[in-house]
Amino acid sequence: MNKIKLVLRVSFLKILHESREEKWVFTSRAEFKGMARRVESPQSVILLLHGLGQRGKRIYRKLLAHLPHDALIIAPNAPFPLPRQKEGRTDYGHSWYFYDKVEKSYFTSMDLSIQWLKDLLILENPKKLPVSIIGFSQGGYLSPHVGFAIPETKLVLGLACEFRSHFLTQAPLFRMIALHGELDEIVSPNSQQAEIELLKMRNINVDFHLIPKTGHDISSEMANLIRILMETYGN
Repeated sequence: MNKIKLVLRVSFLKILHESREEKWVFTSRAEFKGMARRVESPQSVILLLHGLGQRGKRIYRKLLAHLPHDALIIAPNAPFPLPRQKEGRTDYGHSWYFYDKVEKSYFTSMDLSIQWLKDLLILENPKKLPVSIIGFSQGGYLSPHVGFAIPETKLVLGLACEFRSHFLTQAPLFRMIALHGELDEIVSPNSQQAEIELLKMRNINVDFHLIPKTGHDISSEMANLIRILMETYGN
């Protein structure tokens, strides 16, 4: 009897060891919350993608005064809530995806956020106006991938992020511009510049602007440059 139990246990452990998580891909109803500025007869659409643990309201407040007055501006919260304790209560930031830096792989990929943002733009941009995407930090990493998913994209501005070359294998039809704080200790500007050099080897050109006296933040100097870039390339 003990021998039978041992065989059964070995068989069970073998099945358990060989078991792998499965993945189901399906469409479902989704819901975004966030900020929007609506104008009569907009000439373009600007999509703002916030950083890790933030909300759309933060990047919206930082950039609203610097963006074109004739644009529809949308700043949604990312789909994955991040609870945090604040002054004795639970507050929530948001994440676009979850990346394991040790394993260098995605625990939750960008795909869901990309699809939901694509659906959001289909809803908000029925006239297919030109789209600009401005992403900060984690939202900046995401921004070119959203650009590929939205055909109307003309401009992608990545703030304090990296345009990772091993994920960008084809030249986009939109312009890509990187803005980076000189004093950024979270995402090194040198890392972004190294990625841009690798992209140039694939004929993917990215303009790079280093912002003096700026860390991992959207400073007034960065916001002013965004205003100029939007006036130049936004339409």
